Amino acid sequence: MLKMSRLTEYAFMVILALKKSDSPASADSLAKKIGLETPTVSKILKQLKNAALLDSKRGANGGYVLVKRKRDISLHEVIAAMEGAMALTDCVTDDSACHLSADCDMSLGLKKVSQVITQALENMTVSELMPTAEKKTIALEIKHE
Repeated sequence: MLKMSRLTEYAFMVILALKKSDSPASADSLAKKIGLETPTVSKILKQLKNAALLDSKRGANGGYVLVKRKRDISLHEVIAAMEGAMALTDCVTDDSACHLSADCDMSLGLKKVSQVITQALENMTVSELMPTAEKKTIALEIKHE
């Protein structure tokens, strides 16, 4: 079964909460907003910052901010930041990972499937995770500006 970790699910929640914040947000304020423990949110923020999806500012008015708009952040970027390189099997990214890969009829097919999944995740953005009603509200706000 293909399944991302709970921490990755939480990372999407953190990104959506950051987008709703008008100013830099602390790990503690995000944790309270989302309903998670502060150490968990801190770990997520660190990984997202290391992947250059977030920036942090120090000081009294400091905190974390998104580097990109959520409509420009792909699901693949977030998943890769949290999970590392994605592949269905080890041989997809490393032919030497399996002693059978030279004679394996499935290796090439699995590489194709992995590419399709990666491309789909690259083409879908965080903003597309938002409920439809919230998207409409945002679209209306943009038209009125």
